[in-house]
Formats: sequence, C-alpha cells, structure tokens
Amino acid sequence: MIIQPTSLAAQLWAGAAAGTTAAADSWRVGTLLSARIMGQTDIGKLLLDIGGMTVEADAPGGQLPQQFQVRVLTQGAQPQLEIVPGNTDERVAMQGLRERLPLQNGYAPLLGVLAALGRRPVARMLPAPLRAALATLEAAISKPSDVSSPLGMKEAIAKSGAFLEAHLAEPKHETPAADDFKAALLALRRALADIPTGRPGTQLARPASDTPPPLVQRALVAQPRAPELSLGDDDIEAVVGQLRTDTRAALSRVEIAQLESHPQAGVWMIEVPLAAGRGYDVLQIRIEEGQPLPGDTDGPWTVGFAIDPPSLGAVQGEIQLRVPRVSVRLWAQRPETVAHLENAFVVLRRLLEKSGLILDHFSCMHGLPTPSSAYSAVLLEARA
Repeated sequence: MIIQPTSLAAQLWAGAAAGTTAAADSWRVGTLLSARIMGQTDIGKLLLDIGGMTVEADAPGGQLPQQFQVRVLTQGAQPQLEIVPGNTDERVAMQGLRERLPLQNGYAPLLGVLAALGRRPVARMLPAPLRAALATLEAAISKPSDVSSPLGMKEAIAKSGAFLEAHLAEPKHETPAADDFKAALLALRRALADIPTGRPGTQLARPASDTPPPLVQRALVAQPRAPELSLGDDDIEAVVGQLRTDTRAALSRVEIAQLESHPQAGVWMIEVPLAAGRGYDVLQIRIEEGQPLPGDTDGPWTVGFAIDPPSLGAVQGEIQLRVPRVSVRLWAQRPETVAHLENAFVVLRRLLEKSGLILDHFSCMHGLPTPSSAYSAVLLEARA
C-alpha cells in the first residue's frame, strides 16, 4: 500500500525537498520512518505525523493502524511512501480493537444503575456476592475533591483501569490493584457470572446509549449522566441482566483505551469516573508528549479533557505546556459556565506562577468545539 503526501509542514518540506535542510537526510530513498495518524482534515485527507513532520495525504484504500512504519520510495515535491507491514504486536492490538469495538459503551449506563441501586431498597435483595462486588466498584471511583490537587489527580489516573496490568506486574504501595477501576469491573463480572441467567432480553427499560469509543484519532466527547432509573422490588432479574450488559461494555471500553494508549509514542487515553452528588460523572483525558525541538531537552505536552456534570453542563478543554509556558483553551455549553470559568482566571494565573509557569493564553468560549480530529482547529493551525 502506497501513501503519497500532498502537503507537508510549513517551510520544512520545501527545504527538505530542495535538499537544503537536515530534514532531507531523514527522507532519503529507502529510509524507514515512523508514522502516526493524527486525524482527518475537513476535506477528507489524512493528517499524519511522519518522522516528526506533519503531512496531509489522500486516504489509502485499506484501513491503517494508529501507528505504523513507512519506507521512502521516491523523493520530490510529492514523495511516495510504502507502508511496511506491522509486527505481531500491532496485529494483535488491531484484533483486540475489532473484538471490543462492537461491545463497548460509555460508563454512564453502568454508573446510572449503580447510582439507582444506592437509593432503592431493591439493592438489599441482590445476592450478597453481587452486593459486595458493587460496593468494591463504588469504592474504586474517585471524588471531585480527589482530583482537585496534583497528587489526587495522579492517583485517580493511576487507578482508572488503564494501568492495572502494569501495577500487577510491578506492585507499588501507593497504587494497589485492589483500588483499580478495571479490577473492580472484573470482580463484578465474576459475581454476575455466578448468577443464573434470566430470561433472554431481560433488561431495564431506558433510552438507548451509544457513546463513541475512546480512540486516539477521534475528538473527545463530553459524556452526560444516564437518565435516572426508577427501580421496583420486582426488577431484580432486569437489574442483573442490565448489569451484565453494562459491565461488559465498560470493560471493553477500558481495554480499548488501553490498546489506544501508546507510551512509546507518548499518547495515553484515560477515563476517570467521579462520584459527585447523587450520581457519577466521567472525566475523559487525552495526554500526549510531543517531540522536542532542536536544542530543547523536553518536548511539549498537550492535555485534552471533556466532562459533563449536571451543575456545569458539557465542558471541554485543551492545555498545552512547553515549560515554562502554558496555554489554556476552554469550551462550555452553557453561558453561565463560561462566566464562572472566566472568573477563575486570576486564581489559575496565580497557581501557575507559584509553580514557576507562565500563562501565555487563556480563553473560554461558549459552545463546544467541532474538530475533525483529536485536536482542536486552533492546535491544527499551530502545527500545520
């Protein structure tokens, strides 16, 4: 399969094509380059990071993995790049995604059932092992106050489920696997497997939910809470059936985020459930470590996030850090939330200054962004 870039980043490619910059050496015929999908442009072209350069290319006939290698076949204004077949690990990861994508859903349906059971007498009628598993799941969910400090946010991310296997391989006292969200989901699945299966299709009546999967090339989507459920004492079989479906969907979603996280490329997809008020919210996070510029020791960091608590409505954000400078862009669905966030601007600047950082840019816009990729249009313009 051949990729033919149609445009490359700013003057870098102009110099590389003419052979006047060091970039030309990295694009010699036969050279292997790492490639990564960044998203898609408004006109349907792929946005790729190839060898540290941002390029646009026509989409090939087949589906590309998130990360792959290419070999330079020809140079010139529009070089041709051959896609090198992936290794076994990549094929296994792609198979894992194919198996889990049809099963996944957002956490909101499962968390909605958990919240309803906490307020209804029917919970006392569930089997004791299932009640214990639900209590373990509830204990694994962080609170908003937990993520209000750097250490608390670190701990919430550590037990979000994305790093369970790493914690089991190298156990540490500060991140016990027992507190892990994925570990709690696995325990809940085991408890549900021990309960006899009820009538086919026995589930709670509620609106259908189809939350987009946490893929690197997709934009973040703020996930609202599921509609509040009304449970009766005779709904035990329906509750168990619904928990089976929702637990399977949540586990598939955690594992998709794990498969989409690539530490070697500096990309992590993380979702942190939060217990707030009478329900649960989901903080979706995308963290990326960029490549350092010539002469720099550290590259830039970009953190995107999305959340939709009832008190604020949908909020999305994008934080860019190139030490010591920080840029913050926020979007809020409600105008009163925009005003609330803007009022916190002075506090944010002071906190950053105490940490030795400089706030270069802060903006909070009414409405939600509609990017064509994982990044906002502003970030794409900055990189293109």
